[in-house]
Amino acid sequence: MFDGGSKAIRVVGGKINFYEDYTTTNLYVERVFGGTISSLTISNDSSSDTVSASFDGATVEAELQAGEALTLNVAGQTSIYIKGATGGDQARLWGW
Repeated sequence: MFDGGSKAIRVVGGKINFYEDYTTTNLYVERVFGGTISSLTISNDSSSDTVSASFDGATVEAELQAGEALTLNVAGQTSIYIKGATGGDQARLWGW
């Protein structure tokens, strides 16, 4: 399966660029990008809280422990739901 060698992968940005420094709550809140994106980076700037991300407000797509960051390939997404386990801490979102 892997003996065919490596293949080039190209990540292409979406129609917009998005950035937000967001204070979390303990309930999912939809963060709208203003258009479609292809990649999303979420950074949990908390020193103690866990941040959860969901595309439908119910199904957890990712959990970030304090200080973690994650980049997702999210082809065509227009929003994401974010919450903190306790809320009140910062999460940063970059979309392109």
